[in-house]
Amino acid sequence: MRNLLVFFIGFISFSFNAAHASVVMTGTRIIYPEQVKEKTIQLRNPDNQLYLVQLQVDDNENVSSESLGSSSFIATPQIFRMEPNAGQSVRLQYIGSNLPQDRESIFYFSFSQLPILKKSEQTGNQLILAITSRVKIFFRPKGIKGDSADTAKSLVFKISGGNVFVTNPTPYHAVIKNASLNINGKTISLADSVIVPPRAKVEWKSPSPISSLSGGEVRLVVVNDYGVDTITTVTL
Repeated sequence: MRNLLVFFIGFISFSFNAAHASVVMTGTRIIYPEQVKEKTIQLRNPDNQLYLVQLQVDDNENVSSESLGSSSFIATPQIFRMEPNAGQSVRLQYIGSNLPQDRESIFYFSFSQLPILKKSEQTGNQLILAITSRVKIFFRPKGIKGDSADTAKSLVFKISGGNVFVTNPTPYHAVIKNASLNINGKTISLADSVIVPPRAKVEWKSPSPISSLSGGEVRLVVVNDYGVDTITTVTL
């Protein structure tokens, strides 16, 4: 797998023309319940272009070509051809241990695509790009309680030093696309594209100091398990 990543980088370095991403995954996130033996992920290629696809799972969001991948998950097949106008099922398996049992853990599933050119297309200067898409995997232990859909309304908001501190007492990640505070007839933007981890506290820095949350309302645009935006309001 590491050798293929080096090949991808070399292809970018020594070729010259443009490519675009075409292979896509069904869904925008992966929920992996601990009790399942494996999870099937559907990829599709709606283009007329043939691609070489590589899969990888990582423990961290920011990875480099030197990454050795995750010790908790494996995706197979790791490398395959994606035929034009075709679909491909891949398997995701949990192979790890010793993850927290009282909360979710988060991982990252990546699929990189490199167009395979016909001989007639390999003339002239070309830049062939390996495009990588990355989605989150939420590993969900079988023993955790509650409903992930209730996570946003369970968040606790407090003020300190003019900023908002958010506590998530639930075992689920709160994936928030946008958060704003409505108070005293004003709307204050608090956060965009953030995650509040389970059993954790985070700080949202306000563009203007906030002295009190009393009488205010926090409006949250939350992304649910199905990748759908939902709106939750919390009265303070």
